[in-house]
Amino acid sequence: MQTRRREFLAGMMGGGTALGLGWTGGGSVESSEVAALDAARRQAAHRRRRVIFNNDGDDIWQDGANTVRKFLAVRHTPLLQTHVDSIFYSTTQSFNFFTHDTKVAEVFRSKDGSFAGNNLTAFLEQGTDGLRMSCEFAGKHGLESMWTLRMNDIHDAWTAAFRPKWKQQDPTRIMSTLAESQKFTDRRRLWSLVDFEHRDVEPRLLEIIEEVLANYAVDGIELDFLRAPFYFRTTFSGQPATAAQTSVLTRLVQKIRKLVLRESARRGKPFLLATRVPATPAASLRIGIDIAAWMQESLVDVVSLGGGYITFDLPIKDMVALAKKHDVAVYPCLSQSGLMYRPPRGVNSKQSPAAWFGAAARLWHDGADGIHTFNLFPGPGNADRDYARKILGTIGSAEDLKSQSLSYAISDAGQWMPSHYWAKDVAEYSQALPLVLKANEFARRALYVPEDFSSAGFNVTAELRVDFTGLATDSTPEVLFGSANFGPTDGGETVAGVKRFVCKVPVQAIRPGPNRVMVKAKDTGAKLVGAELWIRR
Repeated sequence: MQTRRREFLAGMMGGGTALGLGWTGGGSVESSEVAALDAARRQAAHRRRRVIFNNDGDDIWQDGANTVRKFLAVRHTPLLQTHVDSIFYSTTQSFNFFTHDTKVAEVFRSKDGSFAGNNLTAFLEQGTDGLRMSCEFAGKHGLESMWTLRMNDIHDAWTAAFRPKWKQQDPTRIMSTLAESQKFTDRRRLWSLVDFEHRDVEPRLLEIIEEVLANYAVDGIELDFLRAPFYFRTTFSGQPATAAQTSVLTRLVQKIRKLVLRESARRGKPFLLATRVPATPAASLRIGIDIAAWMQESLVDVVSLGGGYITFDLPIKDMVALAKKHDVAVYPCLSQSGLMYRPPRGVNSKQSPAAWFGAAARLWHDGADGIHTFNLFPGPGNADRDYARKILGTIGSAEDLKSQSLSYAISDAGQWMPSHYWAKDVAEYSQALPLVLKANEFARRALYVPEDFSSAGFNVTAELRVDFTGLATDSTPEVLFGSANFGPTDGGETVAGVKRFVCKVPVQAIRPGPNRVMVKAKDTGAKLVGAELWIRR
């Protein structure tokens, strides 16, 4: 191992700074090796990641995926010949319960009920599991392979099969009880959250991480702090984290970083430490994440932003500026969860790939290094595969998006976002729709367009689609885009639970940046619930 390690490090020599005192855990490493490993880590941190594909790991119990080939066919092989350069594979089912081979934590082997197709035990008997197959697939095809650890996953709050013995053995490790949670309709329904101030949490996480780094061919790990984003009893009750609690998470990440660097030195491999946090420093700090300090101390190499629930207006510029200052790559998240038509605009129906294209174009414009996708899975059905592959094969290139038909929109929080148990606490949606209208008064919102259409040809056309609720049958609202009235068509059209009106907009009237959308209706109680600018080319 020592000879192979030094050969690797010598091959990677090319500069770089030291990793800091104590990072080897007391082992003896020559200064040239330190410099080489640091250079390799920086190079790995800034590798091309057009698209990060987040796989939540439930493909391990996909019915019929009981061979390596069939397992990979569900969510891995469809990624080839797309823009996916990195696979982030999660094995977390809840805190301490996993679908990888672990002797430290608990292995989820259940085949009861909806888990009848769980193939994990059979794969373990063959010496493999989902994470191992994913790593091998990535290595074979030149892709990055990262293990995702969902830091406080609470699927066990609703699914008893996910409830680990570790939580049951000591109820003080978790925030509340199932019976107590029934009194609430907010984040306190997440009763099985782990309290990160409990003395048992930090050592348990370090053991779990060390075991994965030692036993799997991963390129690093991601600490996903958005599943679910409450780590202390204060934030669980809706209050900001205290300074002392923030220091608890910082100390934890410091120790994980030290562990990662120590294992990196032992293996002669530049393991990375990634994290997923709220989209702004302020939202992160509210739940106890001092991301500015983490970056300043070089604790993390890669940062993904947001849960993907607010898609067209994700405020990433402050985080991008902070990350650039500290040489950290940034990947804002788009999620299928945020790109659905939900009541009243639809019943959990997927939005067109054009919506993904528009949302991605805005993120590229605001400084993203790539796009992190969540809950977007290319299978098992053909329709899902075609839909996901079209998106994954397009959103990873800002240049490619300029030739695509796409839609820009005002983010739609709908009825769903305000009632969400955790997304509403870590996302900014005060300017999102719906917008309640006062009768016969104009109301406004900004629709952001990253492109400059001033020199667009005649083959480029645009239309504004606006959706309303609460209009009388014969009511036609007044709609302004920018400073001009371009419609809408009389009568409108009923789509799902809304009344939709369409305005033809000359592309020369579209300005790069925020475009003012103003609406007025005569009806008391009317709402603007959707606004999409469709670009055809």
